[in-house]
Amino acid sequence: MIHIEPYSDSFAKTLLPFIQRFFAVHHSTLSPQDCQDTLNEWTSDHCSLYVITKNGEAVGFVRTHFTSPTVSWIDDLYVDEPYRGQGIGSEAIQKTEDELRARGCQSICMEVVPDNPSAMRMYHRLGYNRLSLITMRKDFEDFEAERIETIAGLPLRVRHFD
Repeated sequence: MIHIEPYSDSFAKTLLPFIQRFFAVHHSTLSPQDCQDTLNEWTSDHCSLYVITKNGEAVGFVRTHFTSPTVSWIDDLYVDEPYRGQGIGSEAIQKTEDELRARGCQSICMEVVPDNPSAMRMYHRLGYNRLSLITMRKDFEDFEAERIETIAGLPLRVRHFD
């Protein structure tokens, strides 16, 4: 069983490496100072940061914010690699939904990177559906395509990142 706990400074030392690994998944490298700046931004008044714990140990985080009194976003979800595949992400989302619902939320939105199909399957299993957006990108230099996805009949090249 897991818990989501509101962030407190006692979790900072544990969360900073999580933040660095989270952004690495999205092909970004953050310095330790960038991670600290990100944590400072995430703990400001405009969003809520929750620490996912299992048996008292931090194993990930969930970050949310409200865009209206009844609509919230799950901005980020991270479960550290050794704890993946155990249902922790699903349980963390369900507990986050309970917390947001108690605060008046009637709808939850999130974005998901399309090259993370396991996350998309989990979100879909939990009742999430595609809303409206696909992010398009134009690179001025040719790039190696990891794969081709067809959306609305269009063959779209998905960039390979090292």
